[in-house]
Amino acid sequence: MDDEQTRTSSSDLEPEQVGVVWFEPARAVIARWHDEGPVIEHLESDVPVRRRAVGSVRRGPARPFGGGRVAGQGTENMHEEEMRRFLTEVASRLADLALVEVSGRGLTHERLAELLRRLAAGRNAQPSVTTRSLSRRPSDNQLAARLRKLADVELPRRLVGRYRLPVRGPATPTGRPLRPAAGRRTLRPARVPERDEIEHEVEMMLEETPSEPARDLSGPAPDA
Repeated sequence: MDDEQTRTSSSDLEPEQVGVVWFEPARAVIARWHDEGPVIEHLESDVPVRRRAVGSVRRGPARPFGGGRVAGQGTENMHEEEMRRFLTEVASRLADLALVEVSGRGLTHERLAELLRRLAAGRNAQPSVTTRSLSRRPSDNQLAARLRKLADVELPRRLVGRYRLPVRGPATPTGRPLRPAAGRRTLRPARVPERDEIEHEVEMMLEETPSEPARDLSGPAPDA
């Protein structure tokens, strides 16, 4: 089931009815909705690492009591027993959900999904159980984001920063809202270049200086 079909099936559900779980033999991480946000729960398991029995016991005429390497104690039976116990514990925590997405590596998470379907069929319930294969375990924030996406409850976009919603009112060309001016603003005239300013001051000084009458440099007329 793809994301579009999952969102369509979860559109009529409450966020508390949706859950996301990461499952592997060593641990399980469950993301559920509680009150107003997602809650992450970590569960550690006691499942031992699967190790086959090594060695063999040889019997024959030359060795009536056996010989060769001593057979080692394998952990296959203990691994399966603890795995079934851990699967039951995780499934019991997800039994009240109507939509569950189980993710993990390999095929182990498929066993949890199949167990959830069998338990739901036993109580005549019809939950939507989907699986998702991932190569690495997601972080808690990634699980919370996945839960929000499936529950159709996205985070509100920020009004500041690089990505923002369009604001109402005056704004800069980049979309940032203009802050109101603090107090009265003094409008300053446009600045004039320094050379033009000097020439203007010289002209003003020349206009303010009174003009003197022209002197007669020819001198007195000679006597006849």
